[in-house]
Amino acid sequence: MSRSYRSVRPKANRVYSVQQILDLYDICRNTVSNWVKAGLRPVDDRQPQLFRGAELKWFHKQRFTKNFRPLRMGEFKCFRCKAHVFPDVSTLSIENERCLRARATCPECGGPVRKILDETACDTLLTCIKSNTNLHSIDEDKGALPAGIGKNEGSGRPSWIPENERIIFQFQVYGGRYVPETLDAFIASVRGFLAFHDEKLLSDITTADADCYRNYLSDGNQHNLSRSTVSYRASQLKIFFDWLVLQEGYRRMNKTIGEYFALRKEFKITVRQPGPKPFPTKENVLAMVSSMPRDNLIQCRDLTIVDASFLLGTRSNATASLRLGNIDIENKKVRQDPTRMRIKNGKYQTNSWFPLLEPYDQIMVDWIGELLKLGCSEEDALFPPDEFLRSPRRLSKQNREPIEPWKTDSAINRAFKKACDFADLPYFNPHSARHFLKSIRDDFCRTAEERKAWSHNLGHEKEQTSELHYAKMTDQRRDIIFESFLAGDAETPADKDLLLKYYEHQLTRGTPEFERAEQLSEARKERRKQNGAVRLNRLEAGRVVT
Repeated sequence: MSRSYRSVRPKANRVYSVQQILDLYDICRNTVSNWVKAGLRPVDDRQPQLFRGAELKWFHKQRFTKNFRPLRMGEFKCFRCKAHVFPDVSTLSIENERCLRARATCPECGGPVRKILDETACDTLLTCIKSNTNLHSIDEDKGALPAGIGKNEGSGRPSWIPENERIIFQFQVYGGRYVPETLDAFIASVRGFLAFHDEKLLSDITTADADCYRNYLSDGNQHNLSRSTVSYRASQLKIFFDWLVLQEGYRRMNKTIGEYFALRKEFKITVRQPGPKPFPTKENVLAMVSSMPRDNLIQCRDLTIVDASFLLGTRSNATASLRLGNIDIENKKVRQDPTRMRIKNGKYQTNSWFPLLEPYDQIMVDWIGELLKLGCSEEDALFPPDEFLRSPRRLSKQNREPIEPWKTDSAINRAFKKACDFADLPYFNPHSARHFLKSIRDDFCRTAEERKAWSHNLGHEKEQTSELHYAKMTDQRRDIIFESFLAGDAETPADKDLLLKYYEHQLTRGTPEFERAEQLSEARKERRKQNGAVRLNRLEAGRVVT
């Protein structure tokens, strides 16, 4: 696999057309033809050619790992792209200065290739030049595998049924109305169904097959899937088969086969229920931010990435695609533009910074000030890639192109991994920042309107979304609350109003109300100490068990 292709990651479950491969790898059609000659298998010998994503991954992995195998007759190794190639005979020339040497042009990257020859190889290549014969024809080794269904002989090479691959490709075209992540989930569900039935031909699928897979999904003892995953897979398979029975060649299938994926009502009992998702506490967040080094620009950027996730509440893809112009320091707002950012459901929204105050907002202000000092503009990425930060002179060049944000959110995950490692904490992913923001909501919000505003600032149109899916109450927190109930320490609404007046210095010292409020305040402080001790004991007990 050439160096220029190592960063390209085709999706294993997808089926690619030739044009999609050209766009994905940024290559020409001749390169695809050369890959086929070198062993890349189309799904079948029909036109237009289609290629399985898993086959692309396997092919390039083999090319990379077998970089040092002996060259075949007529084959050259390109030292620019690291590929083994058969160059076009029209670019081939023979030199005889100090030794016999062949020169040609790499058909994949256009770079020069050369090879020292012996007398026999020289005569063979000269014959090809004179007769204009393709260099593949002189290779006596085993050639490329034929197209079609491949046998997996334990090498990890994928196998498939051509008809299934072609109809899955058609569904990918139909599924263009979905976002790529949703379409990938659809195809993964179909692949899982086919793997369950040993890659059975889709046109031969019966209602009994659908019912068998439904029973498998409903039985949580056979897999480790959550209830929501099971529900999504069942619904995605229903949509796929409802579409499939309307396609040419599949209209003889039972038209109601999609209905056979409907789950039984009692499946909730048998499917594993996921526990609450872990998210950091206030102390954890402060430890993550304060422990990260800031000795150079890359470290400062990673610190600001973590800080921005908590301060802005943006999802990881939105954080990775932020530009300087999206941040309004003066008004403490972030403008999320779906035309230039990767935002869930493509919603345009302007959100306020969450009221975390120092040091969180100052970290963001300092970072933006540093970028502006280096010569960045509003069109530049808020978090430039490493190569720009290693040589800051590139940022101050006149008339340079804007720095584009990252294409994925992997850098956001790496920054959180570093923060957790420095703070000696278990790994919290970037989305846990949003769970944390929901968990501290009641520290700031006192009315239903304030809670709704908080949810809207998280990007949730409905407050129920925050309640149902974010920062669910843990068993430990529930136990602490009920322990206070059983101990008779629960405060009434009148007590809370009295405490509020006490903390705001609205009570007169010496009055019964003041004395009662002082007793409540002391009792609250004592409960906090006890709860802290209980949590510490439980934490220590958990460490001992671990």
